[in-house]
Amino acid sequence: MVGGHPILDFVNTLDWRFRLSGAEELIKDYGDLLRFTAQCGLLNRSEVSRIRANGSPGTAQQVLTASRRLRETLATILYDILDLQSPAAAAVSALHAYVASAQREQELGRQENRLVWMWSPKSTHAMELPLWKLSVEAVALLTSNHMSTLKACSNQECRWLFLDISKNRSRRWCDMKLCGNRLKAKRFREKKE
Repeated sequence: MVGGHPILDFVNTLDWRFRLSGAEELIKDYGDLLRFTAQCGLLNRSEVSRIRANGSPGTAQQVLTASRRLRETLATILYDILDLQSPAAAAVSALHAYVASAQREQELGRQENRLVWMWSPKSTHAMELPLWKLSVEAVALLTSNHMSTLKACSNQECRWLFLDISKNRSRRWCDMKLCGNRLKAKRFREKKE
């Protein structure tokens, strides 16, 4: 979790996306999707327990497939934005469909002295809840001021996404211990040769 936002970490679950030898899938099954959304704080323990108790293998596979498609839709939009291009219309349209589906599962409810969007009682048991929460969270990020701090790792095979909240906005790596040190060591070896 280096992205600074659950959606960026979600996009980063296709590791080494730009590596010539191929990417590595980090969300291999529905259980991984549940663990990821719980680790990010999008699902709580009781939601995960209810979903597991009410799940079916066929639905799990459908949700996993849809979640991966959402992830790739978000990757297209975010990398287009980073590359100073207008996001692909097909990707924006696909994201809109995901969000519309998620919003149908929400209802206005009261929390303390204000109205908030809540998941309908039947939705809190649905296997699609991780997908819906990721969809809504994606739009929240894409329409926020945080987008001005969006960056990608300088390792061209990695390009993991993150929010650069460093003091002088000079962060270059997904993680200095990973890509930063690797590339510095590679440059050092090349100078020695």
